[in-house]
Amino acid sequence: MGKIDNYKPALAMIGVQFGLAAFNLLSRAALLQGMSSSVFVFYRQGVATLCLVIIAFMSGRGHIFRSCLGLKSFGWIFVASFVGIALMQNMYNEGLFLSSSTIASAMANLVPVVTFLIATIIR
Repeated sequence: MGKIDNYKPALAMIGVQFGLAAFNLLSRAALLQGMSSSVFVFYRQGVATLCLVIIAFMSGRGHIFRSCLGLKSFGWIFVASFVGIALMQNMYNEGLFLSSSTIASAMANLVPVVTFLIATIIR
């Protein structure tokens, strides 16, 4: 049993990569069938919100409305996530529609490289 514990992180990484590849294929299929990129992002965000609310409710044990964030902090986080995530996902889906799912999978793996280059350039 101890030997399989050593491979759990690698198996988890492989599972995540297979899941992302499946998501890219399904997303491309939905976009090619005529679904709007904005509608697809809206549905994706809606499903993610429902999942996170359920997880927060289950892990909060009834303290779901107790928060350490003020209204101003919550507002800034909301604006940053709404603009950043929605814009990023719309651009990603448009690129996925115009190219292939192989290129989309490869580009997703280049995000750390681009982040490092930008951080190096601006110091």
